[in-house]
Amino acid sequence: MSDDAGDASAPGDDDIPEGDDPGHSLPESDLNYPTLTFDDGEIAEDGAFDLSTSTDHDEMAEIAEDLAGALASHDLGVAAPEGFVTFGVGPQRVDVTFDPDDDDRGDLEVTFRLSAKAMLVGDDASDVVGSRGDRGFVPLSMLTQDRDHYRCYNWIDDPENPD
Repeated sequence: MSDDAGDASAPGDDDIPEGDDPGHSLPESDLNYPTLTFDDGEIAEDGAFDLSTSTDHDEMAEIAEDLAGALASHDLGVAAPEGFVTFGVGPQRVDVTFDPDDDDRGDLEVTFRLSAKAMLVGDDASDVVGSRGDRGFVPLSMLTQDRDHYRCYNWIDDPENPD
């Protein structure tokens, strides 16, 4: 299905690898930067943690929605009273287990495994920058010498003048 009015190519669009063109990006309304917040625990200097919390129906539904948002935006934050970390994330696998007792009851365990890279580790969530904090910058090296490694910024042709 095609809309001829929207097919106008910008200069250089023919050189953009498939999947990297601006049409591949999410609309702003779908960009989510969810943070899973825990009332107890800490996040180590390297971003390591082992956190859990009890939830009610609404809280669990909110966590599931946050996880879906994280998979769409490839961004997930985790906050605890002692620490904050943001990750670049991607899907890896889902594990489901159920071992019923004699009354056919038990815990249904659903585990989502994401590949993740710690992007920012801090003392608290007030330190966030970029899209999460509505402030910050993209390091110039990500647009110049590291362009192949940081493909998500390759659409910026001139880092000195991104307009």
